[in-house]
Amino acid sequence: MTTAPPGWRPEADPQALIREARRRQRRRHVAVGLALAVILGGASGIMAGLTGTGGHSPGGLGRSPGHTPSPGAFAQSALPPFFADAVTTGEANESLQVRVAASGRLVAQEENMAGVSGLAAAGPDSFVIALQLGDGCATRLYQVQLGNQGHPGRLSPVGPELHGLVWSLAASAGSRVIGYAVSGCDKGDPGFIGVFNTSTQRARQWGDVDLGGVSPGSVALSGALSMSASGRLLAFTGWNVAGNGLNTGQFVRVLPTDAPAGTAAERSQMVLSRPDSGPELAAATLSPSGASFYLCTQTESRTGLGTNVAWYRTSTGELQQDLASLRGAPEQMGCSMALDSSGRFLLVPYSLDPASHPALKAAEIDIATRAVKILTLQLPPDGGMDPPTGMIAAW
Repeated sequence: MTTAPPGWRPEADPQALIREARRRQRRRHVAVGLALAVILGGASGIMAGLTGTGGHSPGGLGRSPGHTPSPGAFAQSALPPFFADAVTTGEANESLQVRVAASGRLVAQEENMAGVSGLAAAGPDSFVIALQLGDGCATRLYQVQLGNQGHPGRLSPVGPELHGLVWSLAASAGSRVIGYAVSGCDKGDPGFIGVFNTSTQRARQWGDVDLGGVSPGSVALSGALSMSASGRLLAFTGWNVAGNGLNTGQFVRVLPTDAPAGTAAERSQMVLSRPDSGPELAAATLSPSGASFYLCTQTESRTGLGTNVAWYRTSTGELQQDLASLRGAPEQMGCSMALDSSGRFLLVPYSLDPASHPALKAAEIDIATRAVKILTLQLPPDGGMDPPTGMIAAW
């Protein structure tokens, strides 16, 4: 069994953290006694604050859906020192980069890790990446650990060689389970979603997945895969494609990683559906426990690309809270959200930056306080040959 990295908290999503904070708060009030409770505002007021009698929100929050999670619930969580990324272009993805999380300053660019088609965090400063093998239709997965200064160590192969090209990666705590979406190698060849268990060395996959075209009757993915910390649940966004090749609607689906082999549509459950004509469901990111997810939606217009990030309950698909609304350049750019291992901070690359080309904008969202910090990420010069179209990131 793989041991989780030091400091990993597998249940550190908003619900679990807030419940734990309230348990600690109850113990403190019991210790000081009823007299102090009265001084602080009365026993009834104290109990109302602890039990959240002002309303109930699904997911164990004990708060109304519009209530911001308490900053104290995340008191042990600090912004990660670094995040990793790979710039996407019209032709292929670039090499692995590492940046200072607080500023976006580039500290490492690994040319020997070029063509990163998938990137996932497996714990603090630990990542899984996917690299194409030569010019063929095959991919190899690797683990890499950052040093104290943010520089990647050597690549360690993990899992079997994958037939096809990896489109997205996800990983559990300690990379015990790795999920991947893989394209087919020939025209009309459907892709698949798969998982590899590094403890048992066993793989499982679910087919009939479209990752680029529109295959009739398939599930077409629109956003990256996301995995709960335990590795038991995958989530993804996409479109349902009818037999005539037309999209019939958008969705957020979850897939248990112990589900029997079959098609992705058969084995996954739709937790949220929207009409095809509405804002694009660009990406869904699971909380560490999988009890909730964060959804990025995008609306394109002449004046700019609008990106909205909101928080939902997984079991019901109910909206819990809007977290951020972002406005960017009119050019279309995907939303590749990344949640840090504590479950507190979201990183959302959301717009190209025409004012300082080549650069793009990324938002760091503190889920506890709803504070949003915008970073301008300078990119390597492209010479106008293959301009950037976005970024995949993890931390």
